[in-house]
Amino acid sequence: MGQGASGTMLPVTTVLLLDDGWELHEALGETWRWRVGIPAAGLNSVSASAAGRGGWFPARVPGSVLDDLVGDGQAPDPRHGRDSRAGEWAATRSWVYRRVVDVPRLEPDDRVVLELDGLDPGGTVYWDGEDVGSVDGMFTASRIALPAEPGRHQLAIVVAPAPDAEPQVGRTERVTRLAPRMTAGWDFCPRMPHQGLWRPVRLRIGRAQLARVSADARVADGRGTVEVGIVLDAAGRTAVVAELTAGGTVRARVEATAAPGHNRLELAVDDPELWWPARLGAPTLYELRVSAGDETRVLPIGFRTIEWHPNPGAPEGAHDYALAVNGTEVPLVGWNWVPVDARYGTIDGARIRHLVGLAAGSGARLLRVWGGGLLESEEFYRACDEAGLLVWQEFPQSSSGMQSAPSRDPVFVAGAVAVAQEVVPGLTHHPSLVLFGGGNELEDERGPLEDDRSPVLAAMHDAVERLAPRRGWLPTSPTGPVFHNRMDRIREAPLDQHDVHGPWEHQGLVAHYTLYNAGTSLAHTEFGVEGMTNRRALDALIPAEQQWPAGRDNPVYRHLGEWWDNETLVQEVFGQRLTDVDRLLRASQLLQAAGLQYAVEADRRRAPRCSMVLPWQLHESFPNAWCTSSVDYHGEPKPAYHAVARAFAADRVTLRIERAAAAGEPLRAEAWVGSEAGLDAGSTLALRLRDAAGALLAETSAATEGPVTAPRRVTALTADALPGDAVVIWEAEWRSREGRVLDIERTIVSTGADLTPLLDLPDAEVEVHAEIDGDVWTVGIRHVGGPAAIALALHDARPIEAPGWPVADGDPRPLLPGETRELHVRWRDDDPAGRALVLDGWNVPAQPIDPH
Repeated sequence: MGQGASGTMLPVTTVLLLDDGWELHEALGETWRWRVGIPAAGLNSVSASAAGRGGWFPARVPGSVLDDLVGDGQAPDPRHGRDSRAGEWAATRSWVYRRVVDVPRLEPDDRVVLELDGLDPGGTVYWDGEDVGSVDGMFTASRIALPAEPGRHQLAIVVAPAPDAEPQVGRTERVTRLAPRMTAGWDFCPRMPHQGLWRPVRLRIGRAQLARVSADARVADGRGTVEVGIVLDAAGRTAVVAELTAGGTVRARVEATAAPGHNRLELAVDDPELWWPARLGAPTLYELRVSAGDETRVLPIGFRTIEWHPNPGAPEGAHDYALAVNGTEVPLVGWNWVPVDARYGTIDGARIRHLVGLAAGSGARLLRVWGGGLLESEEFYRACDEAGLLVWQEFPQSSSGMQSAPSRDPVFVAGAVAVAQEVVPGLTHHPSLVLFGGGNELEDERGPLEDDRSPVLAAMHDAVERLAPRRGWLPTSPTGPVFHNRMDRIREAPLDQHDVHGPWEHQGLVAHYTLYNAGTSLAHTEFGVEGMTNRRALDALIPAEQQWPAGRDNPVYRHLGEWWDNETLVQEVFGQRLTDVDRLLRASQLLQAAGLQYAVEADRRRAPRCSMVLPWQLHESFPNAWCTSSVDYHGEPKPAYHAVARAFAADRVTLRIERAAAAGEPLRAEAWVGSEAGLDAGSTLALRLRDAAGALLAETSAATEGPVTAPRRVTALTADALPGDAVVIWEAEWRSREGRVLDIERTIVSTGADLTPLLDLPDAEVEVHAEIDGDVWTVGIRHVGGPAAIALALHDARPIEAPGWPVADGDPRPLLPGETRELHVRWRDDDPAGRALVLDGWNVPAQPIDPH
């Protein structure tokens, strides 16, 4: 026992993290009874042999049943070819986890409590063969009191079979609980139902235990206040201390005597440093330390104000999609976020930090946590807090192909509210969390749902307002009232495009630009362009002999992203001349990058009226051959990622065009400029058309009138005397009053009927050198011969299983003859001895990078 300053004895709490020593056993029907220590006597004649000791194999906790089966050789790795099908059987079984637990010597009045942070989909806990409690629902964090007896014990946990779930094409009204729908079978994830102890398990021993600590910070009139909620598990009143620290200095402290059960404390600090979103200031975090006896919980705290308000010029009845943080408007560019892995229990902190880092590195401000996936983890939110990323958390409800309104059953509604009451208080301390949503694409025959047409949305909204005040709420995404971003919908009801989704496919060399130029939405919260995965990821996914053909006629490709296999369109726009997987892959990625960048820029040109632009999707949860992701499953960006990062930049010149191939028509471009922070008057803009060698074909220039803030058109250029069937490059160069280059944009187009001139483009010659400075490589590229170098990119050249990632700069713009470019690579969580990169491009042969 510890001793306080006054000589009083303080309760001591021991926490044993139960993360090793586990083993797993299959159980069909009720054979799990034989694995948890229940005697076999009295059962049927096969019980003696069936209840033998064999069949156990090692298990990871946190983990996933399917992952452990793969590790033991009982199922193939689902990330290869169509092998995910060979693991579907696992979800029909119960699974028994067990391990030995040594309980140390106990003091009088000590409590022994088993804490389960997540058991998917639920199950029953046995202690020395006795049923001591059950868990219902994967988001339920349970505390189960155990007999207070020191010595060696057997802990067994029976995981229930995965319940029937609605795949993407099904009926939402048949969903009976809040859980991810993705692994029931989705456009970017094959059917792979999840089970397991997917979050940590621990034993907590002591007289006074902090069963739960929650906090919510607010700031007003220069004073910060933190409301602290404590659930104390103790026999009597206990001394509790709460401290708020910054840089190791205590800024506020409160001491109290807490009673068993719920308690509330409040701390105050004058003139707190504010937490700011990325690019607007530092995301300053304080540390809240709450102690009962010698047990301490630590939570990150950030002080900031948020105000959701109407978009400028919004039609009557529109939701608020514009956000001010600390009184400053935040352009809500960002990404849709899906689970890091379809096997939820295998997600580790390093992968989360890497992907959140990529999101922040792209210039994003907001991540929408999609409603077909998870209520995200503490690790995710902490990473967003530290990166200055805002979070919109949807509850796990989603549309279905046949019917998309949730059940109205009161039992379902009560269960959904119970999930909110369980999860929301554990998130409120995160300054990154600014918005809750009821789910993804929920609608009825009248369109996207509102609270008054859905009992479960109304009930969850009430719970959020009570548990997490000062956050926003949207009943679903999109909120409509028109769902689709389509030309027919825009023509019919342009003012009803409040918040829209789609499309997720490239629309073609003319229609794509027509659609996005016509947009009218206030918020575009999900849209994308499809493309193939990276070459290294493709080789790990599909054997070489099965990689061609790469269309939907190939059953392997049908399994690995059939919805997004646009081989037909890619072949069409390249004249049916793509005869191998390498060229098809590059062509699809070129279309994806250009198409997604243009879509984002077209939406951003309507700022601030359009305040929210969120491409689908940053990364993928399962490796696919074709997908709408901008980062592959292994964490390596595709060209689309770098193209969108260009579109997210704070000070931008963009090109508004009508087509990517002239097809006998004149080519026309408009040059637009915009600056988030504002730029003084006097800047100038040059708009040019060049040939592939960089020679000037046409040019105009203009000065910007007055300061530059919201995007606006500056000048335009039409070119009708065009070379036949050639690659040409639109270029817009923006300079400050002093002549400093602010931004240069370049866009490739064809003067022919399609993009086949790109296939006849000669190779460009580049010289490459690299320098090492610790974990940073600086790669210099110099164009020394041939036409413009198209789609230059750095790639990870290590084996796919190599740890960590090279986080490389990227630049989708063509490199003109005589130009140089410098790219930086930051290695993260890797083995320095194995570092290897390669540089290549559309018309640049692969070159290994040797920094020595």
